[in-house]
Amino acid sequence: MSFRRLLVLLCLCLFIPGAGAGCPPLRIAYVDQHFPPYWLGSGEQVPEPPGASVELLRMFGASAGCPVTLKRVPNARIMATLADGLVDFAPQSASSAGQPGIVFPRDKAGQLDLERSVPQLLVIFVRAADGPGRAAHPATYFHEHVLGNVLGSIYLGRMRNDGLRVDSGATNITSNFDKLRLHRVDGVAVPLIAAGDMDAFIAARYGKAFVRLEQPLYADHIWLAANAQFYAAHPVQVETMWTWLAGPGKLQFAKLLKKYANQH
Repeated sequence: MSFRRLLVLLCLCLFIPGAGAGCPPLRIAYVDQHFPPYWLGSGEQVPEPPGASVELLRMFGASAGCPVTLKRVPNARIMATLADGLVDFAPQSASSAGQPGIVFPRDKAGQLDLERSVPQLLVIFVRAADGPGRAAHPATYFHEHVLGNVLGSIYLGRMRNDGLRVDSGATNITSNFDKLRLHRVDGVAVPLIAAGDMDAFIAARYGKAFVRLEQPLYADHIWLAANAQFYAAHPVQVETMWTWLAGPGKLQFAKLLKKYANQH
């Protein structure tokens, strides 16, 4: 190929939408709290090892060739941080789907794409000495007992609409377990990917003081939602990452959760 022809082809490429479009560093927010096996440590600094979910976020960006910058954000501020464009991605539930500035993966019918989400269970821990039994139904038990839930939780409105007694003053999971130990609440709600993901941490830290109810309070889904402006500028890369999460991403997450199973 002559130099002149090569130069013409390169010039034409400049006018093809998306041609040569790279992926800028992704800013991804996640919860600033120690929540093994998903997030480890606390504060602005991301520790090493960082937790299973943090490693997944890095792989998520790498699936489209995008480097990742992580930002730890208090639970109550994550949605606003994403909507305002201070980050490009953040874990979000369906309750954020109608918020301006936030985009979710959609299926062919225009509905939230469950395939490109991660399932989530709201699991309940109670004091073993109280004796409700692991088979106790949480929706019934917490009509008469107080359930600890973190500040800014997406489940708070739903719990109250269901008639549950809720204490939502704690800013993190550990503080709620301290409240449970001190009898200030009668149970703690914890969002988990699989029901047993936090069992090793609870046993290592609290021994046999707490038990997990067999039935979760709610079954839900979590998406890695995108900021609307970022999606508009990089739709191909965003869709690529979402699709990766639906297949290889879920397999990688399962491996990561096994890797972190005994991290406390």
